[in-house]
Amino acid sequence: MDIYKALEAVPYKKREYFKWKFDLYVNRTDELTEEELCQKLDVKTLNHMKKWEKSSEYLTLTNLYLESRIANDMEQIYQVTAEKALTGDEKAIKLLLDLQKQVRAFNKEAKSTKVYEPFENDGAYDELELS
Repeated sequence: MDIYKALEAVPYKKREYFKWKFDLYVNRTDELTEEELCQKLDVKTLNHMKKWEKSSEYLTLTNLYLESRIANDMEQIYQVTAEKALTGDEKAIKLLLDLQKQVRAFNKEAKSTKVYEPFENDGAYDELELS
């Protein structure tokens, strides 16, 4: 699940606060100040949001956000390492091979982990009587 899908399940004010805090707005060019955010959310202070930051819900969202950042960082590291490896840098070649090995292991583990998918009822068994 990506961070934007996870945020869809969060109430509006918390979602906007989280997007503001981690700069997750897609089409915003100007940064909102804390006062502007309070006006947008129609609240006087952000104290209740700061309390929310100690909740497990906030922690889960933060971990999901950081996980996406780590994936982006890994992609950049891989690209830089691949470029150096192509020039013949021995350390970069070793690191690139190690990164590839780790990615393969992660993908293998991800494939073996089954994600729960709800059973879709097509109506074929609706008429059956159980006795």
